[in-house]
Amino acid sequence: MKLQPYRAAFDQFASSLPANERLVRDAHLQRFLSLGFPSKREEDWRYTDLAALSEKSFGLAIPAGNEADFKRIDGTERLVFVDGRLDSARSTAAQFCAEIPATESPATDGVLALNAAFSSAGLDLKLAAKQQLEQPLHVLFLSSAGADRATSMSHQRHRIVLGENACATVIVEFARESGSDSLATHTFDIQLGANAQLTLHRLQHESAATTLLTRIDASLGRDARFNALCLDAGGGFVRHDFNVSLDAPGTNAELHGLFAPLPKSHIDNHTRIVHAAPHGRSREHFRGIVGERTKAIFSGKVVVQPGAQKTDSEQRIANLLLSKRAEVNAKPDLEIYADDVKCAHGATVGQLDDTALAYLRSRGIDAATAKSLLLRAFAIEILDHVNFVPLRRHIEALLNFPDDPQLDALIEAVS
Repeated sequence: MKLQPYRAAFDQFASSLPANERLVRDAHLQRFLSLGFPSKREEDWRYTDLAALSEKSFGLAIPAGNEADFKRIDGTERLVFVDGRLDSARSTAAQFCAEIPATESPATDGVLALNAAFSSAGLDLKLAAKQQLEQPLHVLFLSSAGADRATSMSHQRHRIVLGENACATVIVEFARESGSDSLATHTFDIQLGANAQLTLHRLQHESAATTLLTRIDASLGRDARFNALCLDAGGGFVRHDFNVSLDAPGTNAELHGLFAPLPKSHIDNHTRIVHAAPHGRSREHFRGIVGERTKAIFSGKVVVQPGAQKTDSEQRIANLLLSKRAEVNAKPDLEIYADDVKCAHGATVGQLDDTALAYLRSRGIDAATAKSLLLRAFAIEILDHVNFVPLRRHIEALLNFPDDPQLDALIEAVS
């Protein structure tokens, strides 16, 4: 069978595990071998077909010994993983790394089953009631793989649990500049207690040879606040699933995203926000900058369950196409089963304004800089949700946006 190399890799991986743990993981592997990778035949994967992964043989990543470089963000604690393993020498918050036990319940799709079978230690942040992180926690996932290494894979499980009135800011960053084909899966389980507050930033600037599959499941308690920002500035084949459940009254969730992928890449953001209790509020705003031979997908669903009265939800998607061979599939979706709600959604697709470009060129700005300025103006509504200044600078550097107050004044004049 095409998936048998994963069986061989599992036998090698699990050989040193305790017998009871191996049994649980083996059940997940059998589930994966039965389900396989999702394909377009499944509605949630209609734009992102993973069937091609069945044709490749990935072995478990083995650290090469050379240090993977990364840019530190000032004012943060660090948790660094290289090839799926903790780099304790460069981590300042290693206490937040632990093995997350795989659930014994069957996975709902092949990716989750694969992750549960192979997962290694990851982020495990638990804060007690009223506890607060003094500094943002920067969690980096790096690869030491060079161009001469065989295809490799890594899988990790992560958990964030905030008690009542706890507060934390977490920056999750996936970074890889080059290397051979790689496959990485990550699952995050987030639980927020009453009046807890979590700010989560997920950054991705992987190489064109990377297949990255992540899933975040967040459950919000009464009056909890969850603010998330997602940035895609790279990657070859990327899929993010973001599921947020507002399980108690008074909860507030905000999801903001910006995707500016590499040429010829495939980026799929799949979100689902469920209002399961009354007086919940959600805001979702994603913007995409899609270039040459790039395919971007955004599928966002908001579900208002029966009894979730006084729900206030808004979903907006806007995209810029920079090439005739760029493709965007945007699908906002509402399912409402309550009658006293305020919900809205919308999606737009457009191109750069030639008049604005001409105005900037008339002020002596070269074409490349003028284009970058307009792209920055398009993205600024998302970036303005980043209140941590060192992170804001880091993101703008990743996007190669110009940083000049005089040029910003010209952009305001165009607007």
